[in-house]
Amino acid sequence: MFIAVRARYRVRQFGRTLGAHPAAADLRAARAALSAEEWTLFRGMSPRDQWHSIETWRLLEREGFTEPALRTAALLHDAGKGRVRLHERVLFVLLARAPAALERLAAANAPGTRGALHRIVHHAEAGASLAAAAGAPPRTVELIRRHHNSSIDEPELAALIRADERA
Repeated sequence: MFIAVRARYRVRQFGRTLGAHPAAADLRAARAALSAEEWTLFRGMSPRDQWHSIETWRLLEREGFTEPALRTAALLHDAGKGRVRLHERVLFVLLARAPAALERLAAANAPGTRGALHRIVHHAEAGASLAAAAGAPPRTVELIRRHHNSSIDEPELAALIRADERA
């Protein structure tokens, strides 16, 4: 039963993000919310991840979470992935069920798919480092670092994780 539910979720997720890109108005809103350095990080993501990050931000705002550090974390939480092509993302999702195989294929600083897999696996820590280097507040950096943390011990982090999963 769980496998069927998860498969349906992934199929819907794939359909939602296929060809997704942010609207011009959404890009303007994101630009206004970010510093110049943070904007450079945001623009380094694939258009699909930019769209996803804006959707994550919207979901948080609908729940009443408007704190600037959380907003910035929503917009930059996937910045550590860089630009990931669709087939690399699909391969990651498939390999995530076989962690040993994923670990063998993913390679730091490798070109192409192997490097992309490594970036996806380690994107939370990498994104936190990039955000810190861009001058993001420590709270934003910590939220990015922990956005895949299974121990949710604070309301803002829990909200970010929920929004990330729903966007």
